[in-house]
Amino acid sequence: MKRNRRMPRKMSVIAERAMYVGVVIVMLFVMVIINLLASSSCTQLMKSIGSKETALAKLEESRLREASRWDERTAPGKLQSHLLARGLSMHYPKPAQNVRMHADGRPYAGQFSLVQAQARANRRASASAAFAPRAATAAAAVKRARRR
Repeated sequence: MKRNRRMPRKMSVIAERAMYVGVVIVMLFVMVIINLLASSSCTQLMKSIGSKETALAKLEESRLREASRWDERTAPGKLQSHLLARGLSMHYPKPAQNVRMHADGRPYAGQFSLVQAQARANRRASASAAFAPRAATAAAAVKRARRR
């Protein structure tokens, strides 16, 4: 027995071209939508960047103004006059009194002021060591006196 088989029909030339035109129109529509989305997001980013740039400009202006005020207040002549107005007599340290330090907090070796500071520390340590036995005996005497 013969079966009914559907024979594939060929599309007419007009229908085939209409399908291609439809596909092209849909692709154009999708591209226009994508372009609009990208344009709106770029516009939002530009507005955001613009507002941040104006805020940065204001902060920079404020920083410069504050830096100039600080420089004016800490000028040596003004600083000295402000100290004298409050009854304080302060002077800048002598070069031998300055100790220069590394970034990690260690002083640079061979400085005259460092040698002097170490000598003072050694003198204090030896003086306190010499006084320590007497202080210990005095403390023991006080404890004995309290016991009685």
